[in-house]
Amino acid sequence: MAETPARGTSRRTLLAVGAAALLGGGSAAAYPLLRRRGGEAAADGPDLPVLPELAWRSEAGTLTGELVAAPAGAGLAYDGSTPGPLLRVREGDSVRLAFRNATGAPSSLHLHGLPLAPEVDRPLEHVADGDVSVQEFSLPAGSAGLHWYHPHPHGDVSRQISAGLAGALLVEGAVDEVPALAACEEHVLLVTGGTTTGGALLVNGAERPVLHPARGRTRLRLVNATSDDSLRLGVRLDGAGTRFHLAALDGHPLAAPRELAELLLPPGGRAELLVDTSAPGRRELRALPHSPYADGGSPSADTLLATLVVASAQEPLPLPAALPAAPPPDVTGAPVRRIVLGGDPGGGFTVGGRSFEMADASGPADVTGRAGTVERWLVVNEHSTDHPFHLHTHPVAALDDPVLGPGVWRDTVPVPAGSAVELAVDLSGPAGRTVFHCHVASHEDMGMMGLVDVLPAGT
Repeated sequence: MAETPARGTSRRTLLAVGAAALLGGGSAAAYPLLRRRGGEAAADGPDLPVLPELAWRSEAGTLTGELVAAPAGAGLAYDGSTPGPLLRVREGDSVRLAFRNATGAPSSLHLHGLPLAPEVDRPLEHVADGDVSVQEFSLPAGSAGLHWYHPHPHGDVSRQISAGLAGALLVEGAVDEVPALAACEEHVLLVTGGTTTGGALLVNGAERPVLHPARGRTRLRLVNATSDDSLRLGVRLDGAGTRFHLAALDGHPLAAPRELAELLLPPGGRAELLVDTSAPGRRELRALPHSPYADGGSPSADTLLATLVVASAQEPLPLPAALPAAPPPDVTGAPVRRIVLGGDPGGGFTVGGRSFEMADASGPADVTGRAGTVERWLVVNEHSTDHPFHLHTHPVAALDDPVLGPGVWRDTVPVPAGSAVELAVDLSGPAGRTVFHCHVASHEDMGMMGLVDVLPAGT
């Protein structure tokens, strides 16, 4: 049974203490908790841990499973595992997934990236401690890709993610049958930790793990499951910078792999990197220095995420010539919305000048659209720190991305401090009330969330 918490200020007040100084100019020194602390040890860690997988049951043609969120050591875990078990499913599957909350506080389960109807996604749900919530859905064609799951109880999201509640969700499908992708060695990498946990970035629960690729190209399927940290990804070969290819973003394949030197992946984002591992050598996947502040202050440390050690030459493998990407957006004649992200004098964060509280959940929507249409949204960040924009249920594509170009579909888009990003928003998915918010979870907790009503086609 779900419950909606009453309006309260205690959580907001606590979180605002660390953020209030941002509103006076965004000095990095005023908000040090946003940055990872300390350096890194030089030694490599253990071999990359393999994520455990949820054991599904088949009941009348439906995959049935349960995730239990409960205390584990000093933190929280799904089914006793931190990170949680990998949920592996396939396009066309029917799924019945139960979430049992034993955390001691209201929680919920968000299947981030899946095109679920709002009545299934239930982004504003709070499941009381001891209660169970069930999501039933089918995975449509085109949903294959890397996604993830995490709690979404507004006001307590950052704490619960940082305590260990995060897991990978992998939908397999036609894209995985592209011969050049199927030939790659494949690894799922879930990055957790970061500033809200004291500094260390972990990959599949380990610090600086090592992979030993045995094929000429490696497909790294990476989730930024940190609560608050953007990862500026880069690869070094024997100490020198090298290039990689991006095959997919947020579970959406690109039309063809794109060669990059680096990629900014916001919290909540996913990226599939194709790394040439045909020649012997040491390849380091790194989080390069990045500052989310308008003044460029207090950048994160250059941090080793994982190492790929190729001991002997492997047969080179070709890149896929094309991938089954969705067509680029057509925004001809589309209405334009202006979404303004900012802050309030009390230290909270706002959408259109309003700081969201759960008491607003049944109030008027910030945006009302119609199913089956494509809109243009201009997301304006008037604040002094970055705010990655995430919309539930419906995919978006930046129309002016300086790195990737226009029309790359995704669900979490970086919006740098003091800038604006124009998005195509595809409302062809299910109608209903859903949300958009900043995916720096502490910013969402402090009010940077808005409501979207998508009306049925023809209304």
